Amino acid sequence: MPALRRLRSPLVVTTTALAGVLALCTPSYAGGSWDTTDPAPPSPPPKAPDPSTISSQVHYSRSYHGSGARMTSSAAAWSPPVCWYEPTYSPQQMEDYLTTHYEAEHIAEEVIGQDDPGGIDYHTGEKGAWWKLVIPDTARGGECDAPHSWLWVTPTTPSSPQAPVIDPKTLAGLAYDRTVLPEPDITLRPTGQNQLVNLDTEVRFDKALPKVWVTARLDNAAFGVHVAATTTAVPTRLTIDAGTADADPASCTYDLSASGGKFSVDTKGAGCNVTYRKASPHGGYRLTASVVWKVTWTPSADPDGPPQARPALPDGQSSRTFPVTVRENVALNR
Repeated sequence: MPALRRLRSPLVVTTTALAGVLALCTPSYAGGSWDTTDPAPPSPPPKAPDPSTISSQVHYSRSYHGSGARMTSSAAAWSPPVCWYEPTYSPQQMEDYLTTHYEAEHIAEEVIGQDDPGGIDYHTGEKGAWWKLVIPDTARGGECDAPHSWLWVTPTTPSSPQAPVIDPKTLAGLAYDRTVLPEPDITLRPTGQNQLVNLDTEVRFDKALPKVWVTARLDNAAFGVHVAATTTAVPTRLTIDAGTADADPASCTYDLSASGGKFSVDTKGAGCNVTYRKASPHGGYRLTASVVWKVTWTPSADPDGPPQARPALPDGQSSRTFPVTVRENVALNR
């Protein structure tokens, strides 16, 4: 290989996952095993794109397409996967890429984590592929334990913090992070602008909430890699917070009831309903309705597949705030 001259930086490229909708099918890689049948090689092999511009191969499909907000976790310590490897190059494509971008062999060796006086081992003729490191959030790049931008991966390479080969567990975390939840659509009785001191505030849903699922999947037919995971969020309980200490009780929590595959509540006659004890100041109070969602995942594109116990995903939550004006109930004596 020619003498030293560096043409382009090889360091870790951060990418943004593409969102898309794919037809659901049973993945060949579910639960952590590859499809080990030899895929038919493309003829001629396509020129692989430059990794400095390649985007993530993970695609998403979802059951809910309405308005709402990205699901937030009830566990402060939880965060989505910070990095992972995705299949990108065959041995020949990897050799083409390195020889095109680096004229110094020792720099190319550093890029792929090799230091062999015999030269670079591209693993020509072996079963596997070169996988590229993906870091979607540059602010969290320091949390990634993977030491190199590239990894040679075979059908038996396990995923680990130092070699986070994308697997159903990783995809479950990505699907969780992409889940959009509908906000609780509630009606107050009395209405928010006609609340009265010492009168119970009853709540009912105008629209029942559905369960929400998101599938994250990666399909790379050229390398026989097919992996998917689906997270499902089911609304379980509603909490009403009065928005002031001048209420007794100041908050109430209700279990949601299921009907026709959807979930709702009506607190008429319930043992707990928020009750304001003082008239509201100018601008009123801010009542908050928060729904807790139980989240499970399955290592396939089937939202009804058997849920996995590990790793457990934290509950999600969605909230909405309502303005409330509270007045004194003045009685006139004649």
